[in-house]
Amino acid sequence: MIASTSRRGARIRAGFVALLLAVAAAVGGQIMAGGTARAQSEAQCACSVFPAAATPDDPDSGTYFPVVLGVKVVPSAAGWIQGVRFYKSSANTGTHTGSLWTSDGTLLATGTFTGETASGWQTLMFSTPAPVQAGATYIASYYAPKGHYAYSVGYFLNGPAGTAPITAPSDASAGGNGVYSDAGATAFPNSSYNAANYWVDVVFDDGGVPTAGPTVTANTPADNATHVPGTSTVSATFSAPVDRGSVQFSLADAAGTQVPGTLGYSADSGTVTFTPGTQLLPGTTYTASIQAADAWGNAMTGPSTWNFTVGTTPPPYTCPCSLFSSSATPAVTDSTDPNSVELGVRFVPAVNGTVTGIRFYKGSTNTGTHTGTLWSNTGTALATGTFSNETATGWQTMTFGTPVTVTAGTTYVASYHAPVGKYSYTAGYFSYPHQAYPLTAPASTSSQGDGTYGYGSSTTFPGAGGNGNNYWVDAVFSAS
Repeated sequence: MIASTSRRGARIRAGFVALLLAVAAAVGGQIMAGGTARAQSEAQCACSVFPAAATPDDPDSGTYFPVVLGVKVVPSAAGWIQGVRFYKSSANTGTHTGSLWTSDGTLLATGTFTGETASGWQTLMFSTPAPVQAGATYIASYYAPKGHYAYSVGYFLNGPAGTAPITAPSDASAGGNGVYSDAGATAFPNSSYNAANYWVDVVFDDGGVPTAGPTVTANTPADNATHVPGTSTVSATFSAPVDRGSVQFSLADAAGTQVPGTLGYSADSGTVTFTPGTQLLPGTTYTASIQAADAWGNAMTGPSTWNFTVGTTPPPYTCPCSLFSSSATPAVTDSTDPNSVELGVRFVPAVNGTVTGIRFYKGSTNTGTHTGTLWSNTGTALATGTFSNETATGWQTMTFGTPVTVTAGTTYVASYHAPVGKYSYTAGYFSYPHQAYPLTAPASTSSQGDGTYGYGSSTTFPGAGGNGNNYWVDAVFSAS
């Protein structure tokens, strides 16, 4: 086994090449395939590639470095991979973790082996079995923190291992089988060398697989719910695990304008959750729509839709308040624009109060002296100041010498000056109003738009734009 594409100078090779030569010599210079272990009996699943009686040519590699070791497997039927197995020598000590991956490195399941015996086959059953599709390639792996793994050189050279419904393909057909990585305990094992079998396996079951598309069994908020908090997320729970990449979701108001946000999926509960990028607007009725295919490719015949209405009671808040949380980050941290520019955001407070300062998100190339300004919507500068003690990246905050009184329902502009450009931004962010009560940034479809800017060598009113781009400028507000 070797850990670099050049197969030279790798840390693993020094301890491994001698083993390859010794085994090759023992078989008369021929590196042979797996032998009796590949004749798996046709037992009812749960199934594995290697039978319980199968043993490696050498249970102990003699190496001592930590390494992730794996095998590529292909189910011939749709089913579940319930766990991972590996063959252990008495010297293969430490805490072992097992994982299942897609062929491109997406982690599907992981866990820690417990109750191990001193040697022989060890089994980890995942807390939630991973659904797998017929004909797809998956990688089962385990982490050997002290090395001393089992191996059989050239095992996958001459053919596959196992029998249907779960097999380990040959080295040639799999683009290398018998895989490893020495990049750490959680690394994806995608290197291979000399078709070695590291005696890693799966527990596969082909029972209980749906043949029709999934259905939505529950949704939150409930259909026709009223007085829904504006801070709510929206979720749908499915009757079967779903393919995250197949999910189509939308949340729209009565005018059909979609709310921006992010999707998450919990495999444990089968629930897709949409987190809006803004608080939902009070008194507004929204329609949620979701459609997906299950993890085996069975698609819904049509979307599931439901409606709910946000209540008019304002959400609780604690000031100082801002439009964006400190964990919010832009899609583009450093633009390529090198020009001196003022960047701003229009906002409206829902209650009377004061603006005590300005914030902006900074990328590493956004250098120079930055100033922050609060403006009336018609371009009168109400307060300005200079940022100091900036960090290299992230949110920066400056505080005015005297807080500025602002009035509920009145539009203001917060801005900062970027003398060398290279500002952060997210395109089209303000396609929908952004609310973090008691502050709201109007949508780009409003009369004046949002996402404003103005080019110039010094502080200037950012009256141009309203193009919907978020330049990640913010105000620091305190309610009266």
